Amino acid sequence: MQQDYQGIVLFGPPRVGKGVQAGIPGRRQGLPHLSTGEVIREEIRQGTELGKRVDEAVSRGAFADDDLVLGIVMSRIDRPEFRSGFVMDGFPRNVPQARMLDDLLAERGLRVSCALFISAPDEVVLRRLLGRRICSRCQNDYHEEFKRPKQAGICDLCGGAVKRRHDDDPATHRERLATYHRQTEPLWEYYERAGLLRRINGDQAIEKVAKEISAVLGKVGAGRP
Repeated sequence: MQQDYQGIVLFGPPRVGKGVQAGIPGRRQGLPHLSTGEVIREEIRQGTELGKRVDEAVSRGAFADDDLVLGIVMSRIDRPEFRSGFVMDGFPRNVPQARMLDDLLAERGLRVSCALFISAPDEVVLRRLLGRRICSRCQNDYHEEFKRPKQAGICDLCGGAVKRRHDDDPATHRERLATYHRQTEPLWEYYERAGLLRRINGDQAIEKVAKEISAVLGKVGAGRP
């Protein structure tokens, strides 16, 4: 394995800020951000073979299988811009996926070097989920607590109406959170056993979370526990 290679995965409950935080170490350490959701949407837009297979699964109301998602993820990791590592969020979502990712990385002489577990209490997560808003025209994201439009109810970008998403209801969010606890939360034990887990307090301002992540990665890069 390359000594300077850094494979960083971020995981945690929904709306804990994984996507926002994933871009910060990438900018500071020169590691590309690999958002699984974004790369899957890109494959679908480009009409690639993998993208067509995902789109077909979604159109049937099914989830894309692990092999398919991993194929898309590894197609990015194999690109030259990922030769120094990656900062990934949105994958893995469960322990079997983590094992599959480890196996495919090992085939390339690579590995996950750090797993950042960003946590927050359930009540904080639910509050953040219920605060989400979206422009009905351009789909720009807003939030009642963190990112309000300059003019209430009006999109800053296109002037469209900013509303609550159609799927933003308490019952839906509680089910999402239950799914997270059941499927994704066990990842912390998996990565802890491997000595890779680093816990991050997600119940604080974005800047403070970013500072905590930077401090942790600085220790990892220096080979300290």
